[in-house]
Amino acid sequence: MLKRVLISALMILGLFAGSAFAVDVDFNGYIADEANILSKDSLDNLNYTLHDLNKKTKAAIAIVTLSTLKGQKIEELATAVMNEYKIGDDTKKNGIVFVIAIAERQLQIVLGDGLVGEIKPKQLENIIDKNVLPYFESGEYENGILRGAYLMADAAGAVEKQKVEHFGTVPELNKNKVVNKNWLWWLILPVAAVIGCIIAFFCAKQKGEQ
Repeated sequence: MLKRVLISALMILGLFAGSAFAVDVDFNGYIADEANILSKDSLDNLNYTLHDLNKKTKAAIAIVTLSTLKGQKIEELATAVMNEYKIGDDTKKNGIVFVIAIAERQLQIVLGDGLVGEIKPKQLENIIDKNVLPYFESGEYENGILRGAYLMADAAGAVEKQKVEHFGTVPELNKNKVVNKNWLWWLILPVAAVIGCIIAFFCAKQKGEQ
């Protein structure tokens, strides 16, 4: 259930469209590395790879790293990046936004409308759970971002039956890494709050009937 909630949350697009929410990040190509996670070589190689994707398919992947959300909601921020920076082709709606917030241990992937249904929830689940989070859990944020970005570029390219050229080296999948769910606790807490309210409601109702 937790994974299903995660993927559902990741695929929300336009929920906050039209709101006053604004985001200001400094993009270097396709990447806004506000948390200073990526080396220059990694930035260059990722930009070359994402440019190859864009050249072949018009799809675009925006990667945003933040030291902290400063009280903002990550899903709102990711959607604002999609809308305000017009990620992807206007007609194909094939943008992807990948946001990482270090202090809050949160990540968010938002798909453009044209990719929802084309990139399957199982694909995103595999990229996140088996390729990104194992690196994040061990503090290897750069490798997690690189591996996730390359795999998302492959997935977006496959939609148009295009093979994306990888510049640099894709970090290998380390099957010995074990993921605990610390990065997913932010999803559990709201659910727990709702359940608590339901239990409290029924307890109060029972007392009233006695």
